[in-house]
Amino acid sequence: MGQMLDKQVGELLSRRDHGLACCDVKSSSVRLQKLPLGAEQALQLQALAQVLQASSECLGGQLLAAAISDLWQGLEEPLRSEALAACREIQLAGKPETVPGVEFNLGGS
Repeated sequence: MGQMLDKQVGELLSRRDHGLACCDVKSSSVRLQKLPLGAEQALQLQALAQVLQASSECLGGQLLAAAISDLWQGLEEPLRSEALAACREIQLAGKPETVPGVEFNLGGS
C-alpha cells in the first residue's frame, strides 16, 4: 500500500471502537462518482463498513481518496504534467460560462 492508504487504514482500524465520522455528501467540495466494483470487493466493503459502523459509500470514498493521493504522488514526468493539464481542462469545461446554452452574466440581475 502507499503512504496515504497505509495511514487511512491505520486510522480506520484505530477508530474502530469509536465509529467513523459520517461523510458530508452535501458539501460543495464533495463529488459523487459512480464506478464499477467487483462483487467480492463490494461485499467486503459492505462488511468492513458494518464492522466500522460507517456507510460503505463513505468508507469506499475514504479508501479511494487515499489510493488516488498515493497514485498522484507516484506519477513521474511527463505523465504528471499531462494529468495536471487534464485537471485544468476538466475544471475549465465545467465552468458555467463555458457550457453551451448557459448564459453567464457577471454582476447582472
